[in-house]
Amino acid sequence: MKRLVYLAAAVLIVVGLGIFYFSPKTFTLEEAVLDKLDTNRVTSIEVIKRDQQGEHTKNVTNSEEINEILNSLSAAKLKKSRASDIEFTESYWMTLKTKDKGRVYGMTLYDNHHINTFEYNASVPKNASRSYKITNNFDAAAIRNVFK
Repeated sequence: MKRLVYLAAAVLIVVGLGIFYFSPKTFTLEEAVLDKLDTNRVTSIEVIKRDQQGEHTKNVTNSEEINEILNSLSAAKLKKSRASDIEFTESYWMTLKTKDKGRVYGMTLYDNHHINTFEYNASVPKNASRSYKITNNFDAAAIRNVFK
């Protein structure tokens, strides 16, 4: 009887650890990217919009617009994804630059549904690029308004 109780306890522990380990972890873009960066040091964001009409580039240097874009991005809730799963009609490539380090982060937003991030000068190159699925009703109006 004791053996059966120990076996049941062991099975429950293994199942519990498996659920914990394999459950999708969600977090915000702020936790994934912006916490690794002093957002007050961002001096410009180069935004490249790509859609059916072609490619358009804007350079945002106004600190209020930069903060609006970064605040908008920080509201996105994410879970890890694969870059090959992405279907989109509109994308925004954003390069965050600081005065002292130049390019520090790149992010590509695909139709408010996916975002890829890239850390320039990452200590481990294989960890520099990540893909995420956006899991909430993220509003990219601040980014779209750059092109109005």
